Amino acid sequence: MVADLVALLDLRSFTVLDAGSGKNKVWQKAVGTCLECEIDDGCDFYEWKQRVDWVIGNPPYHESWKFTEKALTIADKGIAWLLNNQALNSHFTPRRIQTLKEKGWNYTLIHVVADKRWFGRYYFVVLEKKNALCKITSEVKTY
Repeated sequence: MVADLVALLDLRSFTVLDAGSGKNKVWQKAVGTCLECEIDDGCDFYEWKQRVDWVIGNPPYHESWKFTEKALTIADKGIAWLLNNQALNSHFTPRRIQTLKEKGWNYTLIHVVADKRWFGRYYFVVLEKKNALCKITSEVKTY
Protein backbone atom coordinates (compact mmCIF):
# COMPACT_ATOMS: atom_id res chain seq x y z
CA MET A 1 0.00 0.00 0.00
CA VAL A 2 2.73 2.49 0.93
CA ALA A 3 4.46 2.04 -2.44
CA ASP A 4 1.16 2.84 -4.19
CA LEU A 5 0.62 5.91 -2.00
CA VAL A 6 4.14 7.25 -2.54
CA ALA A 7 3.62 6.79 -6.29
CA LEU A 8 0.84 9.41 -6.07
CA LEU A 9 3.47 12.03 -5.18
CA ASP A 10 6.33 13.41 -7.23
CA LEU A 11 9.15 13.21 -4.70
CA ARG A 12 12.05 13.09 -7.17
CA SER A 13 14.73 15.65 -6.43
CA PHE A 14 13.20 16.55 -3.07
CA THR A 15 14.39 15.96 0.47
CA VAL A 16 11.88 13.74 2.25
CA LEU A 17 11.55 13.00 5.95
CA ASP A 18 9.65 10.01 7.30
CA ALA A 19 8.35 11.42 10.57
CA GLY A 20 8.04 8.07 12.35
CA SER A 21 9.71 5.29 10.43
CA GLY A 22 8.90 2.43 12.79
CA LYS A 23 10.60 -0.96 12.75
CA ASN A 24 9.83 -1.82 9.13
CA LYS A 25 10.78 1.53 7.56
CA VAL A 26 8.11 1.05 4.86
CA TRP A 27 7.94 4.73 3.84
CA GLN A 28 11.70 4.96 3.56
CA LYS A 29 11.77 1.81 1.41
CA ALA A 30 9.03 3.15 -0.85
CA VAL A 31 10.69 6.55 -1.34
CA GLY A 32 14.20 5.18 -1.77
CA THR A 33 16.30 7.99 -0.36
CA CYS A 34 14.66 9.39 2.72
CA LEU A 35 15.63 10.92 6.04
CA GLU A 36 13.92 9.38 9.03
CA CYS A 37 12.84 9.93 12.60
CA GLU A 38 11.97 7.11 14.94
CA ILE A 39 11.70 7.72 18.65
CA ASP A 40 12.65 4.10 19.41
CA ASP A 41 15.90 4.72 17.50
CA GLY A 42 16.65 7.89 19.46
CA CYS A 43 15.30 10.43 16.96
CA ASP A 44 12.27 12.37 18.20
CA PHE A 45 10.28 14.03 15.39
CA TYR A 46 9.26 16.86 17.71
CA GLU A 47 12.93 17.78 18.13
CA TRP A 48 13.76 17.69 14.39
CA LYS A 49 15.16 21.05 13.21
CA GLN A 50 16.42 20.51 9.64
CA ARG A 51 14.21 21.90 6.85
CA VAL A 52 13.00 19.40 4.27
CA ASP A 53 10.81 19.57 1.19
CA TRP A 54 8.35 16.86 2.25
CA VAL A 55 7.32 15.19 5.51
CA ILE A 56 5.52 11.88 5.06
CA GLY A 57 4.38 8.90 7.09
CA ASN A 58 1.83 7.27 9.28
CA PRO A 59 1.79 9.36 12.47
CA PRO A 60 0.34 8.02 15.71
CA TYR A 61 -3.33 8.71 15.09
CA HIS A 62 -3.91 10.29 18.49
CA GLU A 63 -1.10 12.76 17.74
CA SER A 64 -1.72 13.33 14.04
CA TRP A 65 -2.61 17.02 14.37
CA LYS A 66 0.37 17.62 16.67
CA PHE A 67 2.57 15.91 14.03
CA THR A 68 1.03 18.19 11.41
CA GLU A 69 1.75 21.30 13.46
CA LYS A 70 5.40 20.23 13.74
CA ALA A 71 5.61 19.32 10.03
CA LEU A 72 4.35 22.80 9.12
CA THR A 73 7.47 24.26 10.76
CA ILE A 74 9.99 22.19 8.78
CA ALA A 75 8.37 21.30 5.42
CA ASP A 76 8.77 23.62 2.45
CA LYS A 77 6.61 21.83 -0.14
CA GLY A 78 4.33 19.16 1.26
CA ILE A 79 3.08 16.89 4.01
CA ALA A 80 1.49 13.50 3.39
CA TRP A 81 -0.04 11.32 6.10
CA LEU A 82 -1.90 8.03 6.17
CA LEU A 83 -4.71 8.62 8.69
CA ASN A 84 -7.64 6.71 10.16
CA ASN A 85 -11.20 8.10 10.53
CA GLN A 86 -10.64 9.74 13.90
CA ALA A 87 -7.37 11.39 12.89
CA LEU A 88 -8.93 12.64 9.66
CA ASN A 89 -11.84 14.08 11.64
CA SER A 90 -9.44 15.93 13.95
CA HIS A 91 -7.82 17.62 10.93
CA PHE A 92 -11.06 18.94 9.47
CA THR A 93 -12.18 21.48 12.01
CA PRO A 94 -12.96 24.96 10.68
CA ARG A 95 -10.27 26.52 12.88
CA ARG A 96 -7.54 24.08 11.76
CA ILE A 97 -8.42 24.48 8.08
CA GLN A 98 -8.28 28.26 8.53
CA THR A 99 -4.91 27.99 10.29
CA LEU A 100 -3.52 26.00 7.36
CA LYS A 101 -4.80 28.51 4.82
CA GLU A 102 -3.34 31.42 6.77
CA LYS A 103 0.04 29.68 6.61
CA GLY A 104 -0.29 29.07 2.86
CA TRP A 105 -1.10 25.34 3.05
CA ASN A 106 -3.98 23.58 1.30
CA TYR A 107 -5.24 20.03 1.15
CA THR A 108 -4.56 18.88 -2.41
CA LEU A 109 -5.43 15.18 -2.20
CA ILE A 110 -7.45 12.81 -0.07
CA HIS A 111 -6.99 9.26 -1.31
CA VAL A 112 -9.23 6.62 0.30
CA VAL A 113 -7.86 3.10 0.82
CA ALA A 114 -8.89 -0.06 2.65
CA ASP A 115 -6.75 -2.73 4.25
CA LYS A 116 -8.37 -5.99 5.31
CA ARG A 117 -5.86 -6.30 8.18
CA TRP A 118 -7.20 -3.09 9.76
CA PHE A 119 -10.62 -1.73 10.64
CA GLY A 120 -12.39 0.45 8.11
CA ARG A 121 -11.05 2.94 5.64
CA TYR A 122 -7.85 4.94 5.73
CA TYR A 123 -7.04 8.26 4.15
CA PHE A 124 -3.85 9.38 2.49
CA VAL A 125 -4.03 13.12 3.08
CA VAL A 126 -1.73 15.48 1.20
CA LEU A 127 -1.12 19.09 2.17
CA GLU A 128 0.89 21.32 -0.14
CA LYS A 129 2.17 24.84 0.15
CA LYS A 130 0.30 26.02 -2.91
CA ASN A 131 -3.13 27.22 -3.89
CA ALA A 132 -4.93 24.24 -5.38
CA LEU A 133 -8.26 22.47 -5.21
CA CYS A 134 -8.42 19.22 -3.29
CA LYS A 135 -8.97 16.02 -5.27
CA ILE A 136 -10.68 13.07 -3.62
CA THR A 137 -9.73 9.72 -5.11
CA SER A 138 -9.91 6.11 -4.05
CA GLU A 139 -8.31 2.75 -4.59
CA VAL A 140 -10.70 -0.12 -5.30
CA LYS A 141 -8.02 -2.68 -4.46
CA THR A 142 -8.12 -3.86 -0.86
CA TYR A 143 -4.69 -4.34 0.66
